[in-house]
Formats: sequence, structure tokens, C-alpha cells
Amino acid sequence: MSLLASLNRPVVETQPVLRRILKAMNEAGVVVTLPCAQRWAGLSPAATALLTTLNEADTPLWLDEYLDTPALRERLHQASSAPLSHQRPAALALLHSDSNPDLHAVAAAGGTMILEVPALNGGLTLRLRGPGIQERRAVAPQLPPQVIEFLREWPLNGQGINLLLTCGDMLMVLPRTAQVAVC
Repeated sequence: MSLLASLNRPVVETQPVLRRILKAMNEAGVVVTLPCAQRWAGLSPAATALLTTLNEADTPLWLDEYLDTPALRERLHQASSAPLSHQRPAALALLHSDSNPDLHAVAAAGGTMILEVPALNGGLTLRLRGPGIQERRAVAPQLPPQVIEFLREWPLNGQGINLLLTCGDMLMVLPRTAQVAVC
């Protein structure tokens, strides 16, 4: 998946969203608010903004069964986005925390996983270090048990995944270059 897909959409719509996504990618664990012009049924405004900005035709999208509805499929089709795929591991996936997704089974190394969570605080503490983090950063998104288990085994060599956490109009990213310790 490349960020070049955004260039096919009007700059006025995608540029502010793309800037905030890049900020979140470069500053692991920092919460950014995405300017969200729309919300698709069943998704947060932030997840909708991510899909309308980053989704491209040559990276198939894997949908969590919890989110896979005819209404969402229709919106994705109207947005001329990526074809849907049932193949795992996936390079791009849209997941919901209520389904307690098994990232070991879903995520391909280097993939991008968009995970809808109930809150970006109030969960188990994660300590982050690495590029874009001056010292250490503590975050506490509310994550399902299988995601916590995945994070306990987070690879330290950059071969992990980009985990984009969405809640309402907010986004927090745990990039694959970050070192994550579950406390």
C-alpha cells in the first residue's frame, strides 16, 4: 500500500487527512484528530477517513466479519477503492475490537491493520520507544486480548505491522518501527 493513492482524489479533501496520518505515523502513540467529512455506516469517522484517503485499487482489503456488511461493501465500491479479499494474511485489513481479531492469522508482515477500538485510553499500558519518540512514551488504548498477545510478541526488527487504532474522529498509530512493551 502506498500513499500515492491519495493523489487520485481531490487535494482539498485528502490533504489535511493525509498530513495528520503522516504525523501519527511519524510520532508513535500520539493521538491526532482527523478532519472527517463523512462517516460510513458501521465505521468511525476516523476509519472512514483512512479508507477514503489511503485505500487504493492494487492493495486488496480484508474485512473483519464484524464489519463486513452490504452497506459497507457498497460504500467501498462507490469510493472506487481496493477489491475485497478473503485471503489471509492480508496487507491491508479493517478490523473491530469486538471481534477480538487474531493478528497472527490476519496480518502479513509489513501490513497495515486498521483497528476500531472503544477508546484510545483506559486500557493496559504500552511503553513505546523507537523512531519519532524522544525518550519513552506510555499509551493505554483499550485493546482486545488477542491484540495484546500479539503486541507481547511485537518484533523488534521492523518486520511487524502498522497498527492504526481508530476511535471516533481520532487516530493513534503503532508503526512497525516502534518497539512496544506491554506492561
